Amino acid sequence: MCKFLYPLFIFLICSCLSANEKKSFEEENSKKWQVKFEDKCTSTDWKDKWLLDGEKAKVTNSSDAMTIDTAKGYAVLWTKKEFSGDVKIEYDFKRDDDYFGQAVNIIYIQATGDEQKGYDKDITKWSGKRKTAAMSDYFLNMHTYHISYAAYNKKGKSSEYIRARRYLPLGNTRLGGTKMAGEYTMTGLFEDKKWVHVTIIKKDRDIFIEFKHPDKTLHCHFKNEDKDAIKEGRIGLRLMPKRLSHFKNFKVSQKD
Repeated sequence: MCKFLYPLFIFLICSCLSANEKKSFEEENSKKWQVKFEDKCTSTDWKDKWLLDGEKAKVTNSSDAMTIDTAKGYAVLWTKKEFSGDVKIEYDFKRDDDYFGQAVNIIYIQATGDEQKGYDKDITKWSGKRKTAAMSDYFLNMHTYHISYAAYNKKGKSSEYIRARRYLPLGNTRLGGTKMAGEYTMTGLFEDKKWVHVTIIKKDRDIFIEFKHPDKTLHCHFKNEDKDAIKEGRIGLRLMPKRLSHFKNFKVSQKD
């Protein structure tokens, strides 16, 4: 292909994919949803509705937002409530750190224990095993969907990505084979420390996401092509070390 036409060809493909992702998201978002969990994250103590893994992490509420600070260690903040079936998760997110090393924000969608000895389906029954909230405590022992966003690796800002996984705890020793179809890089959504409205819709083996930044909107679609579907569990907000993030207007809905 002519070198002058190749960039146009790539642009047209990306534009078509983006339009399809937007249409799929809007179709699911327009369905009737009923709010089952809501926290403005500003007027109440976070302990009323959430559970924390990570003894070195710091969680605070203010009149503006709920803040998770992992300057000293990992954190996962779990909803006390569990959810089954298809879910829609909405919240406002703002990254407030300047760290571009290997660090990730993650949302866990419907997590349960793998039911091996000592790892009950109800993850609150073995929270004592997650005092440091190390990554291996989760991918080795839980069934859940995992979405990485505002994520970077040791290469820095240019390596920013959004990615999805379906954990495979039984017989797995690392994250091999957990990646779901779909990946988005260098989105430019999270560097300027502006609020981003996040809407995630999990429909069986598909996850549709809208990231709405004041200056741009990104639609994503991830597909679990060959693994068992995730059907129930708690929702968790994970920060790797050296991250500082704010959250507000957090809602979880299920279909009527």
